[in-house]
Amino acid sequence: MSKFRIFCDFDGTITKEDTLNKFLRVYADKKWLELEEDWINGKIGSRECTSRQMELIPSLSKEEIDKFIDSIDIDENFKDFMDIVKAENIDFCIVSDGFDYFINRILKKNGFDGIKVFSNHLEIKNGKYFCSFPYSNPKCKTGAGMCKCNIIKNKKNVTNAVFYVGDGISDFCASKCADKVFAKGKLLEYCKKNNIAEKGLIRISSFKDVSQFLQNYKGD
Repeated sequence: MSKFRIFCDFDGTITKEDTLNKFLRVYADKKWLELEEDWINGKIGSRECTSRQMELIPSLSKEEIDKFIDSIDIDENFKDFMDIVKAENIDFCIVSDGFDYFINRILKKNGFDGIKVFSNHLEIKNGKYFCSFPYSNPKCKTGAGMCKCNIIKNKKNVTNAVFYVGDGISDFCASKCADKVFAKGKLLEYCKKNNIAEKGLIRISSFKDVSQFLQNYKGD
């Protein structure tokens, strides 16, 4: 067993673009943008934002939704990364503020089975969308739908360092729980600005960078 654990965001990190954001852009009433702006500015939490945004999507058939999901591409370097994870028996899981329905289908389509996923839950019945948040935390100051910090803290112990891979706003709090942060996009900017994981901040553009680090990592 590896002496470190890897927690990884999904949308914009494993996928090339944010699945839910694209879903909203394609199908939702434009009012979703106002809610998104309120979330970005900290006026509402992601749980409230996501729930209200899903109410703005019209009734769609399961076939339409699945066709949309199948159009989402993942980082072409993720497979090589997962090969290292398996070969080195690294404890790896996905922590996402997105929906399991999207995530599980994308993983299955790309041949990834058995990855542990912590995320929000989405059920689609008769063209209606039912959101639930099994990993939310009532004490969360940001009102996140999925409390990544709780998952990390519950799995963290004194013998395992925590590596975190992410790209966006939902990763801000989680990055504070990590010993090393592999970051791009808004997460990289946030970590630099706030001196998060200052000695363990690693800039990435894809999973190729994460794989190269793991192949050369000797522990510290």
